[in-house]
Amino acid sequence: MSNNLTFSIIIPTYNRSHIILNTLISVINLSNKNYEVIIIDDGSADDTKKVVLHFIKLYTLTNFFYFFIKNSERGAARNYGTKRASGEWITFLDSDDLFYPNHLDLASDFIFKNTNVSVFHSAYEFRNQKNEVIRKVIYPKNGNLNDAILKGNVFSCFGMFLKSTIFNELKFEECRELSGSEDWLLWLKVSARYKIHFQSQVSGCMVQHDERSVLSFNEDKLLSRTNLLVNKLSEDKVFVERYGEKVINKIYGHMLTYSSLHLLLSINKYKAIKLFFKGLRYSPIELLKIRTLAILKHLVLK
Repeated sequence: MSNNLTFSIIIPTYNRSHIILNTLISVINLSNKNYEVIIIDDGSADDTKKVVLHFIKLYTLTNFFYFFIKNSERGAARNYGTKRASGEWITFLDSDDLFYPNHLDLASDFIFKNTNVSVFHSAYEFRNQKNEVIRKVIYPKNGNLNDAILKGNVFSCFGMFLKSTIFNELKFEECRELSGSEDWLLWLKVSARYKIHFQSQVSGCMVQHDERSVLSFNEDKLLSRTNLLVNKLSEDKVFVERYGEKVINKIYGHMLTYSSLHLLLSINKYKAIKLFFKGLRYSPIELLKIRTLAILKHLVLK
């Protein structure tokens, strides 16, 4: 591999004009400058466009590119960005999260030391709005990320690095009904084709705040995306051939118990119990997970 590694940083955004500057500043503070930034404004109704273009002009950033598209959700926005990427490696950054200055240095070093790598995930942590570390992401002790991703979405888009060639065969699903699980579906498909490696040094953070879209739940949408994800996996011949229907059933059971817990949190006890037992039928191992304790706790206390 040559020394001219290039990274394409894909930043989807929607109505984040009030916080996106922190994200963009974290990018220009990267010590490794061998990157381009592709910002996809997913139909913002605020002044995101004005803020971003002013920032690019103020710092004369010739490697920053802004695109405005009709609101299409995150999967479509990220796909739009990857189509326009020229870097050898694609990585993602949401418009409310932060890179640390060493983020690309660590990634570059990891790639040079592991020349056979096509996909890897870089460690990150969570901070609150006071910039205090809340927790770090815990990865499996055995380092088998391919196995871990089958048991739940242990990754976020943050920290994921993929060779751009992977997007010639695999992309994010773009249907709105899958929004919130489109990333997990892609990582599952990737896991059936590539070994997922791990860069263990923390080099960025996700910022926890009340506006994070992943903190919003709607029970009908949650169940719809559960069924969609399972159907999409069943249609993926490579995934089915490698893992089989048994693993798909476990994933289905996992998502049903996940939905059950959130229904309990929204005080829909009857439907939550039905989903919980349905999840156990598909994946009895869910009974041994911490989530089950949380479900039982809410059932007893409510």
